[in-house]
Amino acid sequence: MFKVYFIAGLISVVAIASGLVAYRYHSMSSELSEVKAALVQQEAENARLVDISNRNAEAAKRADEDRRAAVEALEHLQAGLAVISKTSRAAEAEIDAASEADDGPVATVLERLRTSRFGGSK
Repeated sequence: MFKVYFIAGLISVVAIASGLVAYRYHSMSSELSEVKAALVQQEAENARLVDISNRNAEAAKRADEDRRAAVEALEHLQAGLAVISKTSRAAEAEIDAASEADDGPVATVLERLRTSRFGGSK
């Protein structure tokens, strides 16, 4: 009779152990499914962020190119202004250095332009 109880106990222990293993397997399988789903979501989020980063990098590159073009245009204009300013100063100096004999009547509109543009020195 002892043998029957022993076998029944052994079967009970094996059944309980099998139940625990099956429960643990099921819970681990469920966790694995949740982790896989989270991984898929994270990969999608990563792809979205990489796309945003790439678009931002392209926009920054275009902005830098636009900035360089604007600086180049401004430098070109500055050089042109320097030439015009130098020419204008030379003309002003020539006008200021002109003798009284070279001075004479001027149309009123031109006299006003000369006065406003070059000052009323003469």
